[in-house]
Amino acid sequence: MKKIILCCMAIAFLVMPSSHANAKIVLKVANAGPDNPDNRTVKALKIFEHQVEKGTDGAVDVQVFHARKLGDEREALEGIRMGTIQMGTLTSGPVPGFLNAVMLYDIPFLFSSAPAAWEFFEGETASRFSQAFLEKTGVRILGTTENGYRHFTNNVRLVKEPADMAGLKVRTMQNPAHMSLVKALGADPTPLPFGELYMALQQNVVDGMECPVVLIHDMKFYEVQKYMILDGHLYNPLFIFINDQFFTKKLTPDHQKVVAEAAKVLAANHNGFSQEANIKGVEALKAKGMEIHKPNAEELGQFRSLAQPAALDFITEKIGEDWVEEALADAAAAEKKIGNRADQIIADTIEAANDMLKELP
Repeated sequence: MKKIILCCMAIAFLVMPSSHANAKIVLKVANAGPDNPDNRTVKALKIFEHQVEKGTDGAVDVQVFHARKLGDEREALEGIRMGTIQMGTLTSGPVPGFLNAVMLYDIPFLFSSAPAAWEFFEGETASRFSQAFLEKTGVRILGTTENGYRHFTNNVRLVKEPADMAGLKVRTMQNPAHMSLVKALGADPTPLPFGELYMALQQNVVDGMECPVVLIHDMKFYEVQKYMILDGHLYNPLFIFINDQFFTKKLTPDHQKVVAEAAKVLAANHNGFSQEANIKGVEALKAKGMEIHKPNAEELGQFRSLAQPAALDFITEKIGEDWVEEALADAAAAEKKIGNRADQIIADTIEAANDMLKELP
């Protein structure tokens, strides 16, 4: 009997290493956005999943969790930092709690076009921030894509100029730079987690919010918001985060390359899908009953003259002149590089993203 037991144990011992070697590496991805097949992030992550699994011959199993299934953004980022979640596509909302320098992305009216922002995301300031964030948190930024221009909505009155903002209770991200901006415009900033926003609007806990067009549409905020102004006061990034220990220790060098390259494609495709959704979204929101004002140059100037100086003072105090001056210089360089090509770049990016989506099996 003892011989039989020892023989079984020996066989199990020989089999175990082989089973372990063949085990798939699970890559859990947290996304706070809606789980809608037509959503920009859902489509971009679908391509990412296919590229990673194909590129690693199935060794890496990508599991995407949308609609805050792994917690709100703050919880998800903490999970990525701790390693309980491997990766996430998250906004800058919770990042100041880890590194204040992210406020460089919160300078109002920093970019005149989305392609200028995309160029900035590939520049020296963004690279320096990514390195600082990695050193501070152990979380690597594989890429930065657009969350998009943020616009004010509310359920009280149509806003055409800053004076119309007076007294409005406006939900912001849990980001002090955003709160400073809203306060400078005469409204009352109220930070709330994104997951609580719809109910807060529905129950009149807040009068309004500021959000990209695509999220206003996909999250059905038009059901609880009547008015919107297309002021584009902020252009927000969406970061592609990954736990660095997972990336460098769990993935082979070849697999690291596959994941990193797929993340760059994810960022580009997300830009395309986002722009397409924004173009379609404004008309869709009008059809849903929202009253939308597109400000003229004079009205935008009023917003900029109040928001930018106040925000720059606050942001400079929090993160230092070096970050701010470098960001402003990099943004100006990006604007110059894009020149008058913005519309064509957007059209090409939308086409490329949709072509990749069509090629999926």
